[in-house]
Amino acid sequence: MFFSRSAAAGELPAGPVPYFASLDVVRFLAAAMVLFYHAHGHWATLPAVQAFTTATTKRQWAATKLHDVTNNFPAGVDLFFLLSGFLITYLLLAERARFGRIDLKAFYARRILRIWPLYYLCLAMVPVLHQYYNDRVPNMWQFVAFAGNFNLMRHGWSSIAVNHLWSICIEEHFYLIWPLLVGLAPVRRLPTIFGAVMLLSVGVRLYYFWFVPDSYMALLLHTLCRWDLLALGSLFAYAAYFRAIRLRVPRAARVLIYVGGALLFVNDAYGEWNTVFAVVTKRYLYALLAAFAIGHILYAPDAFVRWRRQTPIHYFGKISYGIYMYHGFVIFFLIREFSWFYDRFFIGWVLLFTLLLATISYELIEKPLLRLKKHVDAFRASRQPAPMVTTEAAPAAIAT
Repeated sequence: MFFSRSAAAGELPAGPVPYFASLDVVRFLAAAMVLFYHAHGHWATLPAVQAFTTATTKRQWAATKLHDVTNNFPAGVDLFFLLSGFLITYLLLAERARFGRIDLKAFYARRILRIWPLYYLCLAMVPVLHQYYNDRVPNMWQFVAFAGNFNLMRHGWSSIAVNHLWSICIEEHFYLIWPLLVGLAPVRRLPTIFGAVMLLSVGVRLYYFWFVPDSYMALLLHTLCRWDLLALGSLFAYAAYFRAIRLRVPRAARVLIYVGGALLFVNDAYGEWNTVFAVVTKRYLYALLAAFAIGHILYAPDAFVRWRRQTPIHYFGKISYGIYMYHGFVIFFLIREFSWFYDRFFIGWVLLFTLLLATISYELIEKPLLRLKKHVDAFRASRQPAPMVTTEAAPAAIAT
């Protein structure tokens, strides 16, 4: 099954398909933020931790600041959305340029092999947790159909096995629609379409904020309320693909931007939806800062940080999907069954065991399926081969 429209030669510049190696590090950062957010909430309630943090005024201040900063770490999910929009759209543009069309069957096959196994493994844990721990049972059919975010939106948080799957549902909706948009729309109209999706998200959020009482869960979980950062990532992908970004920022100015952004983040309440500014504008400010930093890492010849060599952090980025999917189970079982790990080092234990579990999952479950994914890519590429290069090694006109 193919979708194409006005993909004439010259409309899209065909070239090598990049692998954004440095983004593996950003993926791990996003997953780690979510893990620390959830683990910190349990760690901070430990009597030993409370006794330590309340012993002096300075410790109380530090504990309060740590709590406030950690409460901003759900921003890691928004970082995932921004990255997904960027990567998926860039690859779709490259495929359309290379073949003149987008192969929907191949695209959906790749997404199924990457997303579904761990997703349905989490769902399979629901009856186990209910049987042995009397955990809540959600409407399973909605989660099976990737509509679980709407179930949580209407009925509140449910089983530890599914509470985190709302973001996967939103991304699956994106994967369902986006190749159709990128494949059918005239390429020069895509930025307008991406901008329209962003405006639609803002409009839906304003509707819930103004007209629906107790709208927090809708603002957090409704697909249309959260699609704007996916669309913003797509807009950046379009600009990057066409080499349309020209940022010439002196190093001193970059330092000020990064330091100012960090200070803003640690002193703000990122997760609030209680003002029009928060509903409409605030997250775009942070998204632009993140995009600036990512563009700097990927393309600037004088970048402060560039992870060209493969490091353990790169590997952690490759297993970041498993980190996100498993960390809630690790927290749950460490508290319920292995309580000797529920001590002042609890966050470290959660990170250690989550990395271990995600590594096992990646090597035994995900990597074999990724080999099948490569077969799908190889079959598609056999019709018109093109080289694979790393972005850092490729010439680029984008500078920050």
